[in-house]
Order: sequence, then structure tokens, then C-alpha cells
Amino acid sequence: MTIQAVIFDFGGVLMRTVDPSGRREWEMRLGIGTGELERVVHGSGMWIKAQRGLLTHDAYWQAVAENLNLPAADLPQLQQDYFRGDQLDLDLVSLIRELRAAGYKTGLLSNDSARLELKLRDELAIYELFDVVIISANIGVMKPDPTAYSAILDALAVAPDQSVFVDDMPANIEGAEAFGMHAIHYRANMDLRAALADLGVRIY
Repeated sequence: MTIQAVIFDFGGVLMRTVDPSGRREWEMRLGIGTGELERVVHGSGMWIKAQRGLLTHDAYWQAVAENLNLPAADLPQLQQDYFRGDQLDLDLVSLIRELRAAGYKTGLLSNDSARLELKLRDELAIYELFDVVIISANIGVMKPDPTAYSAILDALAVAPDQSVFVDDMPANIEGAEAFGMHAIHYRANMDLRAALADLGVRIY
């Protein structure tokens, strides 16, 4: 069937960490190993709960501070430094605008806390780029659970084989393909336009 919708992941696709120096500085300050801060912040059971909507964003960060033995007063600076090397991919933003102009529906399907919606609206001002935004915390399930793919396809009113899903995690790609969607395993600096064109998506 003809492709009608292109669905994007957020972290690792639209938003990527290009400079981890802020994280490394905090690891030195805290006396922990390289990569340990990412494990605590985004590799813990508390983060899974936040992504499933079982823990508020603030409670999750309080748990991070407790895990690191960090005074609550230092938490805002840790958050700022942790994310300071993250950059929105403006080329992908332009691509999404072109997809919409060409008549394709666009969606965002992300495993994240409910706070992501505010970030998309207020900080990044890209919420309106998408016909549908589905965040795992708001539906209680995470990719690659089939319910996550079903939620966004139902909201977009397209069949699985009428959609393309773009994600950086192999497990999420496999889940989308098992659900009947076309999928592209995203890697930084890949030619996404060409990959979409191979699936019949034409924007020029």
C-alpha cells in the first residue's frame, strides 16, 4: 500500500547528545566512572517507571539525586549540565516540514516521561510539526509493546503498512516491523531522505 505517514522517535533521532562533556564533568565531581551517570539517569528502574507514567518527572529526578547522594539544591545544575550537549537535528525538522507539505501525515512516538510534551511545545517549539504525538508515559506502555504502535496508528488513522517508523533502537525497529510497519533504523548522519525514497516516500 502507499505510504501515508512517517513516524519519528525523539531521543536518539530528533534529539541527540553531541557533546557529553557536561556529564563527564559531573562524573569526575561525583567520583563515579565514565558512563555511570547515564546509567543512573537513563538506565534505571526509576526511569522505566517514569516512562510508563508510574512516577512523576519530579519524583524520578529526586530518585536520581538520592541515588547519587546529591543534595537537592544541586539537582537543577546537574539537569542543566546533563542535557547541555543535546542538540535538535534541524535538518530532520526541515525534512518533517517537507513531508507535511508533500501531504504526508507525521507522528512522534517516544518512550519518555510526560514532561516531554512541555519540552516539545515550550522549549523546542516543534510540537505542531506532528499530526499526532504519543508519549509512553501518557499511555502506560513503551515501545516495543505492540500497544504503542497501535496507539499512534489509530490516532493517525493509517494501517501499519501505510506507515514508516524511524527509530535508533533495534528492538523498537523489530517491534514495528513485527506489527506490520515499514521501519528505518536511524543512525546519525544517515541519508534519511534516500531511505524514505526507497520505501516510496516522495517529497521532491
